[in-house]
Amino acid sequence: MEIFGDKWMLLILRDIMFNGKNSFLASAEKISSAVLTEKLNRLLEEGIVSKVTSPKNASKFLYLITDKGIELVPVMVEFLEWGSKYNPDGGPKPLLDQIKQSKKKAIAELQNRLREEWHSHGLA
Repeated sequence: MEIFGDKWMLLILRDIMFNGKNSFLASAEKISSAVLTEKLNRLLEEGIVSKVTSPKNASKFLYLITDKGIELVPVMVEFLEWGSKYNPDGGPKPLLDQIKQSKKKAIAELQNRLREEWHSHGLA
């Protein structure tokens, strides 16, 4: 709970895992840059994300989920599923539809996609 005990950590992980976000120059949730930097640094320290230089812009960094972070996908899917129960308009509808069909398959496909993204940046 020390790592994930606030909304910002969960929102950042949600954006990386479910929304394909890997750059955080601006946030729809209006997180301050100082708080965002603090949370991303904490995720880096814990080995949940890795920071790489963008191949398109050397002054920009990308944050990619590591295998340690990918293991959190089932937990995050549970949060997503619970949230959609009480907020039907929230959450990525295609993923929620996949989860309804087969949660196990949806989790495996999401984890594979995240691993492929990791490897596409030359990380092992």
